Amino acid sequence: MAKYRFYYILFAVVSTVLMFSYKSKLTSVLFLIAIAIPVISFVLLVFSRLLVKIRIEYRSLTAEKFENTDISVTVTNRFIIPLSPAELIGCFPYRNSEKFEYHKLMISVPPFSSVTVNFNSPIRFRGVYKSGIEKLVIYDLFKLFRMNKTMECYEDFVVLPRKLVIDPIIDTGDGDSETLSQNNFSLDKNAFASIREYRAEDSIKNVHWTMSAKHDKLMVKQMERSIGGSCVIIPDLNEYFPFDEDNYDATDSIIEVMLALDLSLISMKQRCLNAWYSPADKQCEQFSVKNEEDNMLLFDIISRLPRQTDTFLPETVARSCMEASGDISAVYFVTSQLRRDFIGKMTDIELFRNKRVKILLVSGAIETDEQAELADAVAVTQGFELWKIDKDNIVQSLNAAIELHKKQ
Repeated sequence: MAKYRFYYILFAVVSTVLMFSYKSKLTSVLFLIAIAIPVISFVLLVFSRLLVKIRIEYRSLTAEKFENTDISVTVTNRFIIPLSPAELIGCFPYRNSEKFEYHKLMISVPPFSSVTVNFNSPIRFRGVYKSGIEKLVIYDLFKLFRMNKTMECYEDFVVLPRKLVIDPIIDTGDGDSETLSQNNFSLDKNAFASIREYRAEDSIKNVHWTMSAKHDKLMVKQMERSIGGSCVIIPDLNEYFPFDEDNYDATDSIIEVMLALDLSLISMKQRCLNAWYSPADKQCEQFSVKNEEDNMLLFDIISRLPRQTDTFLPETVARSCMEASGDISAVYFVTSQLRRDFIGKMTDIELFRNKRVKILLVSGAIETDEQAELADAVAVTQGFELWKIDKDNIVQSLNAAIELHKKQ
């Protein structure tokens, strides 16, 4: 643009000098043209700005990781002057960026025509991204002026973690179906959430005779506690690696493992208490999952969870679960790095006492000597199991760990 302005200024100076040096019709015409060009060009630019239309469309404001985003931006020129060039500025996934970034994209729109730009790049990492068009910058015919068609039209685009399905985890906390059956009727008889009508599959021992005496139909206590027992899942979302991409990859894998565990455990009638540190609220959060509806709510919450840039020890998260530890039989601790200080005091963590603790190490194929040493230390500690999960092949490695757990 500076180049064209320089050429115009040079033309205006030359035409002015010629007009005063040689008083003729030609020099007068050149001088008038030099004056008219910016005026006419600016007026046409104003009309172009008024008659340009921008529309952004989303197939959906959510997409799973590695799924195409499917965003389209349509620029319509309803004026006789072409928009060439025009500059589209905003946040969108362009080409192979793998994330939403601030981009400037040059486009050309012929008169009375539309141009659609599609953004279909898949996103690599989970999270909430700002997506939309900030403005369209248009130029006059001679590139002397420019104007902004401001949009400021932004939406929150949510990139979801992958939904992984793994084999059921048979882990009642007591190890066999006979003990599970006994636990079914050893609960506090006053501990129930509601009373409902008797169904054919209900045990006659659960019939609430006091209420049934007031009704024509048998009534059953709806227990607060699942007959399959309860467990705690703690994801360690701290960032242990020097590069952001490695941290994003690790925490996303941990979250996907956590959600897969939830889905597997509730299929076996277990209640899962999920506990994590919320960077937004600066406190520990808990969410109990008893059925698929709860799992979908947890999925939505975790999908929007901000990245944890501050270190928050998972031992503190474990302490926040102590109030609910009475009926917990198993603890799943999911992390991307084994810390020496954590391994040294894990037997002293109150939540882990008298529980079956599974430490799920989600990492790549390459293992450092220190991590191998710490993994061996966990494996030989009584009451603790180490499940090694390949972050690049979560389902297969989790299923292998579950199968090995069944044989123990």
